[in-house]
Amino acid sequence: MTVRLVPFSEGDLPLVEQWLSAPHVRERWGDPEENLESLCLALPSGYWRAIIEADGRKVGLVLWQHPTREELDVAGLADIPASVIDIDIMIGERGAVGRGIGSSAIRMVAEQALADVSVPFLIGCAAPDNLASQRAFAKAGFQRDREFDDVPNGIHVLMVRHRQAESKE
Repeated sequence: MTVRLVPFSEGDLPLVEQWLSAPHVRERWGDPEENLESLCLALPSGYWRAIIEADGRKVGLVLWQHPTREELDVAGLADIPASVIDIDIMIGERGAVGRGIGSSAIRMVAEQALADVSVPFLIGCAAPDNLASQRAFAKAGFQRDREFDDVPNGIHVLMVRHRQAESKE
């Protein structure tokens, strides 16, 4: 299977809106309208997004950004530098879940982000019961670091990938 990241465009919004409304996505991402509104905003510096394609079919979305110092502090992650990259992922097409697409997309973003020497390491988070997301990050070279309170979203597992990490696929 060929997985690639393609630039996100305004034309992708109707598809992303469908994904955000899908039960398996809504369970993890919450309010579809609120998420769609944030995706419609112009990206500030230090934020990126791409559509995930698998064999030429759009199946998901990946976002990566430098979290703000305030976001890290509120979450109890004061020891994490704001120069890290935080990766968020959504596999919107239900039939694409569990096929290694997410870990491939995370790995691609990780390799691109770590090419920047100012990025000390990468982070991602998942709800403690979201084992599929934790496995996708692990396959992309991330390790479980700890649990933290991702205010207002509740307890999450912090996954970390350091420069020397190798993916497990």
